[in-house]
Amino acid sequence: MAKKFKGKRSQVKVFLVYMSVMLVCMLIFGAAALFLMDRFVTQPALDRDREEQEALDSEQDSQPLIDYSLYRKTYLFVGADGQDINAMALIRFTPDEGGIEVVPVSELTLSRVGETSGTLQALYESGGMNYLKSAVESTFSVSCDSYIKISNDGWKSLVEYTGGVTSYSFPEELYYKDEESGELTSFSEGTATRTLWGDDIRRIMTYPNYSGGEQARLQVIGELTVSLLNNAFTAHAEDVNSNLQNIFNAIFNNSDTNITTRSFNDVRPAYEYLLDGGYTSATYRIPRGSYDSNGFFTVDPEFIAELSEYFGFTEAEPAQ
Repeated sequence: MAKKFKGKRSQVKVFLVYMSVMLVCMLIFGAAALFLMDRFVTQPALDRDREEQEALDSEQDSQPLIDYSLYRKTYLFVGADGQDINAMALIRFTPDEGGIEVVPVSELTLSRVGETSGTLQALYESGGMNYLKSAVESTFSVSCDSYIKISNDGWKSLVEYTGGVTSYSFPEELYYKDEESGELTSFSEGTATRTLWGDDIRRIMTYPNYSGGEQARLQVIGELTVSLLNNAFTAHAEDVNSNLQNIFNAIFNNSDTNITTRSFNDVRPAYEYLLDGGYTSATYRIPRGSYDSNGFFTVDPEFIAELSEYFGFTEAEPAQ
């Protein structure tokens, strides 16, 4: 029995030694396999990824940053059919600052071109858009890069592409005479709040009987223009961006303008930048001045200096 038991113990020892050797061999070969896998597969893959990322970063760093201040533009925008000006505004785009500055301009503003003087409406009637552009530049001491005189149909198309004005609250009750009955009808329906489209906006901007007179009408033009622009560049930015060519076509085909396809394409990256940013903020300022007994407006010289700062032509003087 003792011999038999000793023989079994010997077999167990041999088995344990064999298993130990096998485990050691497995660990050695496993470690070697992991080393080879890391050396020839994993590490090269990581090196390739790192090199590709470094190349991508280098390519991005090598691309020059666009100086969007070079795309600053000032436009004279006029809504008119025939010889009658509906509304007019100076619009300044400052894409590097994400801003659009608006100054409504009354056609009753007194101005001069060369030896000819009169209201902007009268100067427009006598010399067209080039004459009007020169008169506005002279009066406000600004330089307009381009002008746009858009028709009523063109205005309707433009407003549709930009999304209209949402949730507009009328400043007061607006009445129009019914062409058939001759009775006064409320257009604003108790100064209701609603979304406005092209014809609505034009009627409000051209309303002749605001209780605050012409300055009140300019205030309305400023508010509506800013609301339309802010809505277009924020809430409807994606749609506007995809329709930039259609918007240009609507302007080009329905207006008197010196904007060309080439000049539009040159500045288009700035518009896309503003629309992609989603942070564009439009603001407005009303010209200050005085009205004479005929209702004609003379601009205050101090406002002209403020306008230069507002448009970014000059820097504001530091506070004393």
